[in-house]
Amino acid sequence: MKNYLTKLKKAYKFAEEFMQDHTNRDYHNFRHAKDVAHSALRLSDGENVGYQKRFELITAALLHDLIVEPYNKDNEERSVEIARELLPQIGYSPKEVKNVTKLILATKVPTKPSNKIERIICDADVDNLGREDFLERGEEVRKELNIPQEGWYQTQINFLKNHKYYTKTAKKLRNEGLQKNIAELERRL
Repeated sequence: MKNYLTKLKKAYKFAEEFMQDHTNRDYHNFRHAKDVAHSALRLSDGENVGYQKRFELITAALLHDLIVEPYNKDNEERSVEIARELLPQIGYSPKEVKNVTKLILATKVPTKPSNKIERIICDADVDNLGREDFLERGEEVRKELNIPQEGWYQTQINFLKNHKYYTKTAKKLRNEGLQKNIAELERRL
């Protein structure tokens, strides 16, 4: 367990410094990375995930959006390249590197998770869709993507209506909030 924490602290510090130095994004920034890590931890508790997989999930959450260039289709692959270089340097085993990079790739939209751990990170990445801070986070996404306000709420409604959480825990925690956010967006139209 101590070994996991030592490596996680290094991954956390790297992600924080890298994102502060290389990004100026409204949404896909270190706050988002931390948010996804916290959500992954909460979901892994609910889904009875062991320490090793939790460790890999949190690492992937911290590193999954190192590279985000709006409308670019290889952001996850570029983040994986950085992770593959970094992780062995801070003590991650080849198997851990492989598992973490698979989790990063699982966040690529449209998501197609193939196992429980991938379903958790996919749900963690969009946890905010069912939260009270959804509108605030959505505005950050809109600004980051440079999308005009006109039509934004309808775009968000369509996205939320088509969204389905994968894990039982995320469904339990966020489906009600998801429906409330749809209703709020419809009210604002």
